[in-house]
Amino acid sequence: MVVLITGARAPVALDWARIAIKSGHQVWLADNLRWPLGRYLQGVQGYLRLPPPKGDLSAYAHALEHLLRKHKVDLLIPTCEEIFYLAQARPHVQADAHWFMPETELLFRLHSKLDSLSIMHGLGEVQAPETHLRCSPDEIENNPDTILKPVYSRFGRQVIRSPHQAALTPSQISAARPWVQQRKIVGQAICNYALFDQGKLIAHQAYLPEYCFNQAAASYFEPYTDPRLEEFARQFGQSTGYHGQAAFDFIEEDGRLYVLECNPRATSGLHLLRQTLRIDEQGRFAYTPGPAQPFRIGATLPLFFGAPSLLQGKFGRLLHDYRRAQDALADEQTPLLQRAQWLALTEMFYRSARFRRPLTDASTFDIEWDGPDVNVDADPAQDASC
Repeated sequence: MVVLITGARAPVALDWARIAIKSGHQVWLADNLRWPLGRYLQGVQGYLRLPPPKGDLSAYAHALEHLLRKHKVDLLIPTCEEIFYLAQARPHVQADAHWFMPETELLFRLHSKLDSLSIMHGLGEVQAPETHLRCSPDEIENNPDTILKPVYSRFGRQVIRSPHQAALTPSQISAARPWVQQRKIVGQAICNYALFDQGKLIAHQAYLPEYCFNQAAASYFEPYTDPRLEEFARQFGQSTGYHGQAAFDFIEEDGRLYVLECNPRATSGLHLLRQTLRIDEQGRFAYTPGPAQPFRIGATLPLFFGAPSLLQGKFGRLLHDYRRAQDALADEQTPLLQRAQWLALTEMFYRSARFRRPLTDASTFDIEWDGPDVNVDADPAQDASC
């Protein structure tokens, strides 16, 4: 069968491509960037460049339909936040491919840091922290035992710890740009990632996120086991009928598990499952349980955490972790071209400088979905002609 994987910029897109190739399928990768990692993965049929989904959803949907029809795609697997634009484009795309993603209303509810908690609270032995909607600075409570974060956000960006009313201006918080104020949970951060087929849990892996950017976005993933997490995922699937990929962020405080948010898309937990998943000729996913190993993202540990580790006297531990973990970007059968990481990083530095955004934002700002009333600048430099 023919498989199209979107979000080719993401390391997890490489995982899906490798899983599909090893399952005997033809694989295309798509994105709107010029030099995403997936463009340089050996073994794929090719890289397909789409228009940016922000700003002109109609053009995005039209181009996607053309690609699905031209390459006779049977299965579409989203990986990043382009999934929110795919969900809006899907009703306008006439093609026979199966889209491995949940129904649209549930997808957007799970992306909300408020609505998702009402869906997840009470599943298994997991609780949700006390959380309140805030739509103006006057509604913010001066409380150092809480945090503030946008209703729609990712990677721990914009989290305000120990908030107060002067922390945000009316231009930063409103009914169109709502935030939530949440009880601060202190303890061990834990993540998990799961695959669901019409509500049935297919595969599940929990892990500890380490070496984090913004105190949230991890670059090292240590396998972790807690039966409560798998039971939570199982009940989540049963109660929602979820279809696709989903991941959840937890904190364990005094032995109690609190779920903080849901990411209804692929996350780095897929790295730990990539050796155990296959896709059959009907597009169904098969999982063979096996021992999980730690993974890291390329050379991010020494590049971004080496100097701080030296200053903190923890470089020996960093070196140990770096050596024992597998590189999520590497694979002997389907390797990346050597220049891939440098080209992808060069494009991120260029976007960071051109759009005056932090490097951590540069990788996703053009596909982020921050609510129905918020439009964020798309990349006008994009040219989907190649």
